[in-house]
Amino acid sequence: MKKFILCLVALFVLTIPTNEVSAQEKGNFRLGLRTGGYFRAKAYSVGLYGTYSICDWLNIEPGVNFICKKNSSVDIYCDLQVPLELTTYWHIYPIVGISGNHIGSVSANAYGWSCGLNLGLGTTYQLGSRWDISAQAKWMGQTAKNHKSPIIIAIGMGYNF
Repeated sequence: MKKFILCLVALFVLTIPTNEVSAQEKGNFRLGLRTGGYFRAKAYSVGLYGTYSICDWLNIEPGVNFICKKNSSVDIYCDLQVPLELTTYWHIYPIVGISGNHIGSVSANAYGWSCGLNLGLGTTYQLGSRWDISAQAKWMGQTAKNHKSPIIIAIGMGYNF
């Protein structure tokens, strides 16, 4: 796990944009739906997210995931992304963020909610002037020792305003 985290940090540092790399324009806003698998937690989720371009090289993405499992809960997160343009329509981005996990867990065995750190990598491909598809893989480290830190692999579709 330590090697995985070190690789993600190295990828983030190596992908800081330079003048040759262009990204999305400041002020762009996207709203979308995403579904994904929580590996190690044996669950899947359906979520809603919004992405806003703070500047040409930094996006903020708050979102909420509804966990589809017995005694389900809600995860709320806020990630920062550094979009890097591969082609005019295709971007990749490292992810770093925070989250509140297992909010609203109702079970005799539930340990309550926890905070988390998100690290990962994502990609977005524009299908046209308004629609895009995205994919992400991120690790959600949790502070509660009784909660497993899942790896989330998700796909989504967004509408650009």
